Order: sequence, then structure tokens, then C-alpha cells
Amino acid sequence: MRIIAPMMILIMMFSTLAGCTTQTDGVTEFEEGDVDEILGFIENSQEPEWINDRGDSSHDWNVSLNDEQWLEVKSSRALEYYEFQGEDRWASTHYYVRSDTGHFVFEEEYSPIFGGNYSICYNAGNNLSNCPHSNSERMLVEWSVIYRIHNVSGVNYYAGNNLSDENLNLEGNTNITMEISYVPQGMDESDRMTSEISIELRNSEAPSHVDSFIKHIENGNYNSTIFHRIIDNFMIQGGDIEGLNGYGGYAADWYGYCDGQESSNKDTCNMNDWTLPDEANNGLTHTPGALSMAKTSMPNTGGSQFFIVPSDSTPSHLDGVHTVFGYVTVGLDSITEMSEVDTNSNDKPIHDVRIESISIVDA
Repeated sequence: MRIIAPMMILIMMFSTLAGCTTQTDGVTEFEEGDVDEILGFIENSQEPEWINDRGDSSHDWNVSLNDEQWLEVKSSRALEYYEFQGEDRWASTHYYVRSDTGHFVFEEEYSPIFGGNYSICYNAGNNLSNCPHSNSERMLVEWSVIYRIHNVSGVNYYAGNNLSDENLNLEGNTNITMEISYVPQGMDESDRMTSEISIELRNSEAPSHVDSFIKHIENGNYNSTIFHRIIDNFMIQGGDIEGLNGYGGYAADWYGYCDGQESSNKDTCNMNDWTLPDEANNGLTHTPGALSMAKTSMPNTGGSQFFIVPSDSTPSHLDGVHTVFGYVTVGLDSITEMSEVDTNSNDKPIHDVRIESISIVDA
């Protein structure tokens, strides 16, 4: 009866709405086509089945979606072979599913947009920012991807008359300009100079981080703040919008986390305890020029503080721990020079390295 009862409810519903049935001695009779309509309704209301595709190093995997479909990935794994101290070793590792426009789908997640051509993001040579788990010393033996494709009713496009291929940003990235003043190494205040840094924020890969960062910019919260912690050959850290000393800062909006703890009640959390959910496994790595979120040793504790990696640093040990949400596109040499300024024993610059202003560049 647990299976039959819901079916009978649906049949009764359709017989009532369709107005094309008759009853004889208490038995409902359907006209031709009614049953097909009911079965079609049931089929469309069910979740699609999981698909399990497998292959080896001689096979590629890809799937193409139309504009009324989106992709959900349950699992994406690879079996790798390598040698270690003369012994044969095998390892199971996670890899990424990536679209040809740069959108990632991770395990237990779904595509950020409808449509697109997705493939396995594995062994991409030097392009480690896109496929961070690539390793030229390991050989792919077997891969597996478990996924399903969902259908939607359609896509609505809203655009003004100024929409064109030239000004349509398919990647959805946001460009900002940061004006920073500093005193170069070995000089004094009379030698203070200002540099303009351009940064591309990676909206799709770190949507919460970018959203919070942009809102802080729009509110002017970063203006006149300082880079309070600078370590040569490592990074420059700033963004403390409260104490300017590295002990303050919070997310610009409510993203479901209070001081690192997931919460559904915004009203019970003070604004200065708002934090961001980690988005560190987004495929972006700490290569030179990376803009990344500072946080405590606990997960989901990012707020307003951030750091930038200079040209002589590649802190890969931070990959998958801190969230990279942008890259310097202009002015990396200046960032590197800032990372070399004179500091005290607490890594605080002797002369303030100051953010004069941050502005969003119009598309």
C-alpha cells in the first residue's frame, strides 16, 4: 500500500484536473493518453539516476550540457601509479571536473551555471592553477566519475541594449584597482611612494569571498587600512578593518557562519563575529600574485583580512587551506617591493604600508 497509495493520489488528482474521465460502478476509466500524461509527470518529478563512467589513461571523459541542464558530481577519483624509493606504489586521489570556460564541479557539488562542456581536469602540465593535483611523477591508471544531469524548465536572459560579445564577461570576474603607498626598503617617510595594483577577483571559484570583499570595498572599509604583517619571500597581509593590528575584521555580510561555526540564526551572532565558509578547494593555488583570505587555524574563520603573494614566493603549503579568490594582473613588481620593506621583530613595517583606496573597475 505504501507504493500504491501515492500513485492513486496522483491518478485521482489528474482525473479531477483533466476532466476527461468517467466512472462506472465506482471504477474510474481513463481516456487514451491520460496514463501517459500521469507517467510523464511522475518521471519528470523524480531525480535523475546516477551515472558511473570509468576509464584508463587511454580514454578521455567529457559531457556536454545544453542551456537547460546542470551537472551534479557525486565522486571523481583517480588511481595513480608511482615509484617511491624503488618500490611500486598506488594512490587514490581526488581530481576536478572542469568546464571549458573555467567552471569547476567538485565532489558532492554541482555546476555553478547551466550548460557547458565538462571534462576531467587531470595532468594539465604546468597549468597547476587549474588542476592543482597534477603530478608529472605519477601515472594515471584508472579514473571514475559518478554524476547525474538535471533538467530545468528554461533559461531567462535579461540584458540591456549594451550587451555584446565585447563587454559580456562570461567568466563573471571582477577587476579592482588598489592604490597602496609605502616606503621602500632603507628609505624614510620623505621617500614614500604610491603604486596602483590591478587585481582580478575570481567570482565563480570563490563566490562568498569575492562578494564579501566587494561589499567591503563598496562600503569604503579598506580605505586607509594598513598591511600590518609583512614577511619577505612570503606574503604581505592586511585588511584588518577594526584594529589595524591583525586582531580584527569580519565578513561584510552574513554567510551562515559565526566565528567559524555554522549557524542558521543570524540574529544570535554579533556582526564582528561574521565569518566566511572556506572555499579553499576551488582549484586556485598560491602562485605569485595570488590574493588569499587570512584566517585562524580553525576552518571557516576568514573575515576581512587578506594577503597577497609576491613574485618570489610560492607558498603551496597553503593550498587547500586558505582560499585564493583573485590574482594580481598589474603591479606584481610593486607587491614584491612592498614585501621587502623594513619591519620590526613582529613583522610589522617600520613605515606604514597603507591602502589609500580600492575601487571597482567598470566593465
